[in-house]
Amino acid sequence: MWQCQTYKPLMNPFCVGDKEWGLRVDEERSWSHPELAKDVTLNPILERAIIGLSFTLIVLYVALCAGLGYNAGLLDLAMAPFGALLRWYLSLRNASWQKACFGIPVFTLIANTIGVACNAFPTILAARVEDPLGKLALAAISTGFAGCLSTVSTLISELRSDAIGGLRVRVVYFLLSFGLAMAIECPLLTAQC
Repeated sequence: MWQCQTYKPLMNPFCVGDKEWGLRVDEERSWSHPELAKDVTLNPILERAIIGLSFTLIVLYVALCAGLGYNAGLLDLAMAPFGALLRWYLSLRNASWQKACFGIPVFTLIANTIGVACNAFPTILAARVEDPLGKLALAAISTGFAGCLSTVSTLISELRSDAIGGLRVRVVYFLLSFGLAMAIECPLLTAQC
């Protein structure tokens, strides 16, 4: 600890009179080099337990849907991986295009917009389809495929992340997402079927 009595107050900015503020000068290397984040990894046994539990729950869900004759749930489950895979494929392009698009994760925006369209079109087409299996398929596209393709949690995590830029970029990204969703949904759902 520095002794405030031995230094003149003008020479030691950490002291006022004879009282110490408790401030310390950090090291120069911390000014320009942020600390590297440590990789977070799970214990391999915990990873296997999560995968095993997930697989067990999926099998139980499929068995319950099949046993109760809940075909819509089975079709939703069948369509969900396709939406998730398309979202994953599009997200691979975000890092390379983010700087070109002023920090906006454009491929997440595209995935969310396609998801909104895939949610709106089956609503309109369901009124025209007479076949019960066709109605189930349209509901599965809307729920399974579009539900995995467009996720609110990704939008929120990107808005909270420092990776996309400052507040202005985040507000523009949010308004663009919301505006595109309304530009697709409103005309489709207000159209006369």
